[in-house]
Amino acid sequence: MTVKVTKDIAYGDAPLQKLDFYEPDKPNGAAILDIHGGGWFRGEKNKEGSMAERFAALGYAVAVPNYRLAPEAFFPAARDDVLAAFSWLRDHAETKKLGVFGSSAGGSLSVDVGLAEGVPMVSWSGIFDIQQWFAAHPNVVAQPDTKTDFVNTASAKIDQGGRNDPFYKWFILNYVDADETKFSQVEPFERLTAQAGPMYLANSQEEIIPVSGIYQLGQAAATFCVPVTLQVIPGGQHAEGYLAEAWPGTVAFLAQHLLKGSN
Repeated sequence: MTVKVTKDIAYGDAPLQKLDFYEPDKPNGAAILDIHGGGWFRGEKNKEGSMAERFAALGYAVAVPNYRLAPEAFFPAARDDVLAAFSWLRDHAETKKLGVFGSSAGGSLSVDVGLAEGVPMVSWSGIFDIQQWFAAHPNVVAQPDTKTDFVNTASAKIDQGGRNDPFYKWFILNYVDADETKFSQVEPFERLTAQAGPMYLANSQEEIIPVSGIYQLGQAAATFCVPVTLQVIPGGQHAEGYLAEAWPGTVAFLAQHLLKGSN
């Protein structure tokens, strides 16, 4: 399948508010917003190109946005940006069947979009367990990751060393400018309603992101009768590091809710 890629389309006025748009020559009638990860402080759309190509090969039109990052722009800048990027996709995709995918911080942002827009959402290693985790880990000292070359390391190779509680605490605090009163706003629970889109939530058991988050979100969604699929993967792989395990279920979920159902 041939894919047309249009780079650096502005969806806002800030320098980072640009997206790439992937258009397959044999569209399946649905479109996806594909959100990169990076702890809300790093990452960029070019590193999501291989994932976007995967979706486009299935016939999905795909928009991959950049968004503002901390500490240059703190919460809720990233959320505001991906919602604006989704609005661009809604206005420019030749379909009303829209979904959202993201991994790591992008997984959290995908849920933000799915809650606000009521569309199917896929989150790999999204960050949801914040308030309870911080309360249970008061003695963990926040530390940045100074060992990983984030620029030159492929997304599937980042944060694959299992638990890293100091780094987990650091990038969350970095996102909110060390204001812990914002944790409830970052977490999805207070924004969850029966109008949320169906969810596919994946996490590995011993990775950097606590697996407790998808259990919490899945249970909360069930109280509103929101369809939820949970996938817990053995080991410590993070996000695109477990692509082989999570891809088949993700494809089936999106097909169920975008290609067979109505949205």
